[in-house]
Amino acid sequence: MVRGSVHDGDTIRVDCDGKEQRIRFACVDAPEIKQENGIASRDHLRSLLNRANNQVTINAIDTDRFGRTVAEVYANGQLVQLQQVKDGMVWAYDRFKGNCPSWKEIERAFTEARSNRKGICGGNPMPPWEWRRRNR
Repeated sequence: MVRGSVHDGDTIRVDCDGKEQRIRFACVDAPEIKQENGIASRDHLRSLLNRANNQVTINAIDTDRFGRTVAEVYANGQLVQLQQVKDGMVWAYDRFKGNCPSWKEIERAFTEARSNRKGICGGNPMPPWEWRRRNR
């Protein structure tokens, strides 16, 4: 278990043995902070982690091009990104689904969140990857 802080809806910083590490949540993509719902997504993640006293368990999967550890993140024994998807606060991100051990569960939860118009799925939101492409 490590302590950390929330950067945005899919990235946290953790203190692991006195060294800060950036963790990018596998399987999901959150709205950018400057994008519609970006702050709501970040605040939702903060709330989930606060309930676990900011204690998380990291299951590292890969390292991305920015040097961040890509991981499944657990708090109180629950997969955090799955809960984010269920609550409609992040997108299921199929670009790297081959590196996502929980992909089928994430994809199923996202389909349900979209059907129920939960969170960011309530309107006609722009996917974060599309927003980044348009705002470079």
